[in-house]
Amino acid sequence: MSLLAPAPAITSFVPERAPFRWLLEREVLRYLRIWRYALVGPVLSTVLFVLVFGTVLSRHVDGLGGVGYGVFIVPGLVVQAVINVGYYNGTTSLYEARRDRYLHCVLASPLRWWEVDAALTLAAVVRGILVAGAVLVVAVPLTGIGVERPGFLLLAAPAILLVAAQFGIIAGAVAGSLDHVYSVESLVLLPLGFLGGIFYPLGTLPDGWRLLSELNPLFWLVQAGRTGFLGTADVPGWASLLVVWTLAAGLTAVSATMFARGARLQA
Repeated sequence: MSLLAPAPAITSFVPERAPFRWLLEREVLRYLRIWRYALVGPVLSTVLFVLVFGTVLSRHVDGLGGVGYGVFIVPGLVVQAVINVGYYNGTTSLYEARRDRYLHCVLASPLRWWEVDAALTLAAVVRGILVAGAVLVVAVPLTGIGVERPGFLLLAAPAILLVAAQFGIIAGAVAGSLDHVYSVESLVLLPLGFLGGIFYPLGTLPDGWRLLSELNPLFWLVQAGRTGFLGTADVPGWASLLVVWTLAAGLTAVSATMFARGARLQA
């Protein structure tokens, strides 16, 4: 065989891993490598709320339906932690990918648009599960909270995780700068959290504040989580489940539309 003879043509290419699996693993490893900030930070801040509010204020503040205040606030704090990490996962992943033009390479790859969206969503869901699980590992021995309606919680938890993941992805897709990323946290997430019924029963509020809480989407996520853990909440379980899944479906539709069109992602 001559040294100048052309190399044999490669008739097919078989990747070591499916492109979808590669992107999902990359997104999960991205925050696992900085686990001190991505996981320990949210867990520590949430546990501090449980310690301060759950142990100190539980002697002076009643919960709901005879439940101690420390137990009462745990489901809401878990939901808030999931929302926070879902938001940060989407913004730090998608915004930085847009800023560094790395996303262009992903969109130009054999990955379909819905696979990119699904990989980012599942990575955020995994992060939410890890944070929620770590918070409960500490909160359960401290407060003695249990799961009164496990079937309901199994139905509500995927919707809560989806809302958190898709909210972060949408925010990461529309953010124009890091200032936008941080302003959403201080101007949107923080007020929604404090007005979302995490620290108080709805019945303790005047009518105007009750209406404001009921218009807050985070309120319904908290109610769904509280119903699963405590078996009761300020609103019927079916209503919170309906609202939470409606939010999840709506945000998923918005996210899917953005990835299908791709215009904003390549800005």
